[in-house]
Amino acid sequence: MFYLHRHPIKTQKLDAEQFFQRYQLGERNFSRVDINCASLSDLNLADINLWQANLAKTNLGSTALQKANLEQVNLQGANLWRADLTKASLVNAQCSQALLIRANCKQANLYKAQLEGAEMRLACLAGANLQGADLTGANLSYADLSSANLMGANLTHTIFTGANLGQANLSQTNLDEA
Repeated sequence: MFYLHRHPIKTQKLDAEQFFQRYQLGERNFSRVDINCASLSDLNLADINLWQANLAKTNLGSTALQKANLEQVNLQGANLWRADLTKASLVNAQCSQALLIRANCKQANLYKAQLEGAEMRLACLAGANLQGADLTGANLSYADLSSANLMGANLTHTIFTGANLGQANLSQTNLDEA
C-alpha cells in the first residue's frame, strides 16, 4: 500500500553567511537546506549532514567533506574541484555536469549517483562504490578507480584515457562507446 505524506517537504533557503554562522555555532544537520549558487570553498565540513540539500552550482572547491552525508543531494553543476569526499555518502546524489577534477572520493559511496557529463579527471575513486551509477559522458581521464565497484554502472560514452581500473568490478556495466 502506498501512502502520501500529507504535508509538503519543507526546505530552508540559506545564504552562505547564514550557513557558515550556524555551522560555526556547532550545527551539523543541514538536511533539506537550499544553498544553491553559494560559495562554500576551502571550508572544513567533515561529518556534516546535507541529506536532500540543494547545492546546485555551489562552489565547494577544496572543501573537506570527509564522511559527510550527501545522500540525495543536488550537486548539479557544482564545483567540487579538489574537494575531499573520503568515505562520504552520495547515495542517489544528483551530480550531473559537476566539476570533480582532482576530487578525493576514496571509499565514497556513490551508489546510483547521477554523474552524467561530470568532469572527474585525475579524481581518486579508489575503493569507491559506484554500483548502478550513471556516468554517461563523464570524463574520468587519469582517474584512480582501483578496486572501485562499478557493477551495473552506465559507462556509455565515458572517457577513461589513462585511468587506473586495476581490480575494479566492471561486471554488468554498459561500456557502449566508452
